[in-house]
Amino acid sequence: MSSVQVHVISKHDNAQHTVFQLEEEAIPLAESSVRVRTFLISLTSNNLTYARGGTRFGWWDAYPVPQSAPPPYNSQSEWGIVSAWGYGRVVESKVTSIISGSLLWGMWPTSSHAVDLQLEATMPTGHWCEVSKHRKGLMTVYNNYEQYPASGATKDKERMAMTCLWKPLWVASHLLNLSVFSAPPNLHPLGLGDHWSEEDSDLSLAVVISLSASSKTGRNFSWQLAKNRNNASKGPLALLQLTSAPEVMRDYPESALAVKAARYEEFASLTGWVADFRPTRIVIVDFGAAVSNTKSIASIAAAIASSVSIIAVGYEAKIYSSDELKEHSESSQILKKVQLNTSGLRDRTKEAVGIDEFYGALEETWERWIEDGGSKGVSLRQMKGVRGRDGIEGAWQDLCDRRVAPDTGIVITLP
Repeated sequence: MSSVQVHVISKHDNAQHTVFQLEEEAIPLAESSVRVRTFLISLTSNNLTYARGGTRFGWWDAYPVPQSAPPPYNSQSEWGIVSAWGYGRVVESKVTSIISGSLLWGMWPTSSHAVDLQLEATMPTGHWCEVSKHRKGLMTVYNNYEQYPASGATKDKERMAMTCLWKPLWVASHLLNLSVFSAPPNLHPLGLGDHWSEEDSDLSLAVVISLSASSKTGRNFSWQLAKNRNNASKGPLALLQLTSAPEVMRDYPESALAVKAARYEEFASLTGWVADFRPTRIVIVDFGAAVSNTKSIASIAAAIASSVSIIAVGYEAKIYSSDELKEHSESSQILKKVQLNTSGLRDRTKEAVGIDEFYGALEETWERWIEDGGSKGVSLRQMKGVRGRDGIEGAWQDLCDRRVAPDTGIVITLP
């Protein structure tokens, strides 16, 4: 038996969390399965979303609290383990092509206990799908794992840490640019086959306003528009980045795209700048602004252009009360926000362009983003372990208390 640490969160009040010790028993590994321990993960405001929507979207089901947990934490209706993106290390395998010591990229528990995955090979080679019964309700992206070799797998720890922090969020912005605002394939942001016309995807006569632009996903989207589009033919005419911290935003003087960063309260004084581009359409992409800011920006934008669209990508980076969630939902309906779903959009994009082209474009663009210094201006806060101020426990508390600055990213190594 070995002693491990498990971080759990109250499903009813995500600000309540703790770490407990667990004596781990040696259990035979099932066929077609691997046993993995979390190795390197990131924690971002996305993880607050996984906790907040854990019951509705099945995220708590990915890694249920072990039944051997001490009371009261063994109550799976009350307590859950939030998952995080990163690398897990295989410690035992009954899958011939996955050897012990190799790494898998995907979603992992925020704890040091070993977890078993039942895997089936998928395309392209080296990609796997988790098929355990208790995870069937999860969206596809959360059941996908990517294999890395044991030899040299951890030689570039800094690159791996950056990948943990950025890539899960980067994919959403990549798909917005590649699939939602490009024709073809002009796919609906929700990724469920709903109608999304060429006019919906057309930014050629539009000004884009990014809300919570200093978030990781917001920064990535700015790069996509400035550095991964033919703005002369595809637009947009301009990009306005609204944020509480415009001083940390990157500008793009080498791009043909007009880019400006400002505070939310400055928008009213910038209507002339937006109107000078004579947009027929304003597209607001909301990466997690306060409800009041979104309402105000949308109202002012409606006086500038005949068409205003709002794409909802993220929530404000905080713990929501039930009243605040209700207000957020009602506001989304009133403003007719169109919700982005990365998993569904990813699935539809692969169907539309083909698996090889999808992954080829994704990896080629990712490498260009790295070479171009896409992470510039954001420092890594390296933490270690589960318990304590400098581990997962402390990182979660900082997220709950809104103490993670826009120019900081948290990456955690588990021994």
